[in-house]
Amino acid sequence: MKIAGRGKRELNRILTILIAAIGLLHFGAGYTQQGAGAPRPVDARTLRVQEKAEELFERGDYGRAHFIYRNELAPIGDKYAQYMLGFMSLTGLGVREDPIVASAWYRLAAERDSPEFIAVRDELFRRLDEIDMERSDALYLRLRQEYSDIVVRMRLVREDFELLEEGSLGSRTGRSMSPVTIVRPGGGAGQSADAYSREIHRRMQKHLDYIVDALGIEPIDSNLSEGEVKNLEGLVSSFVSEVDDR
Repeated sequence: MKIAGRGKRELNRILTILIAAIGLLHFGAGYTQQGAGAPRPVDARTLRVQEKAEELFERGDYGRAHFIYRNELAPIGDKYAQYMLGFMSLTGLGVREDPIVASAWYRLAAERDSPEFIAVRDELFRRLDEIDMERSDALYLRLRQEYSDIVVRMRLVREDFELLEEGSLGSRTGRSMSPVTIVRPGGGAGQSADAYSREIHRRMQKHLDYIVDALGIEPIDSNLSEGEVKNLEGLVSSFVSEVDDR
């Protein structure tokens, strides 16, 4: 492995500078890295979780910060959290120091082509030999198959499809079957089943548009069948089973 001694200390110095810069962007823009390409907007609960993880990290409670980044934020496509998991693995903060694991997380964090995340990914790439890169590929594929944007969006399509299939929201064509009023979780204002169904279809369509664009296939309408959902899941699974950033 090429990362050793003075070279590793220099890498950590560079990355410490980069994380400071990214941290300023994070605080100033309110996690705007969740914007373009993010599977879902940042709601109040997610923002609180993000702030909690950052607070824990800042005060040196690395184990708890890592737990939140790994189990609550990375699974919803939070690229900053995925980057932080790489940084913590590289520097041994809260977890065992492992540059290969770090490289896999950095690769996932960079999938939206953020210049900052690409910079740290490529900096680490230059310090990995061929065997290291093969190990990084294997780890990256495992992460990509669970946490990449297209997988998160496919999961959300499945969840919305099943909501519509329950029947209480009306037919999948968007026409209400009855004048039911839906009381939204959290005590929000109620709305008709018809309106709620249309909202879900709009949300699904955004995810579907992203997925078909990534796959390079024909557009898919949100009025899809169980068979079509399964077929799309299969296409997504195949898509994320190959390395895409070498």
